[in-house]
Amino acid sequence: MGLQEKKAIKMVEDQYLVNYQKEINEIVGKELPITIHWDTFELEFIKFVPSVCLQRLTDSLKEVCKEDFAKEAVQEGIDGVEVFCIPDENAADNKELKIDGKIFKLTACWGGHHSGYYPDIAIKNFLEENL
Repeated sequence: MGLQEKKAIKMVEDQYLVNYQKEINEIVGKELPITIHWDTFELEFIKFVPSVCLQRLTDSLKEVCKEDFAKEAVQEGIDGVEVFCIPDENAADNKELKIDGKIFKLTACWGGHHSGYYPDIAIKNFLEENL
């Protein structure tokens, strides 16, 4: 990972990740650590993490956690979030949402063609069907 990637990551972490983390914790009602696997991101996709990934995750959790029993399901079923990025060319076929050992894993091309990442409604539906 080069200097440009490190600078972009630091900018996202300093300007966005802390605030999204705080908001998600408030929505869910517990600490829900977000781990972004930066080593899976190409430079051109790092800048899209706030708007394409974290905002969609936040919006989907807002919808899911509107009801107390659903919020409890999230609290009981998820202890953390991990984000991975995959190449754009086959992202539509290789993207994946899964809950593995209480870790919600989002794998997509965050910033590529819209078919390669998940809209908030898809994340919401996945959570409701798998919790």
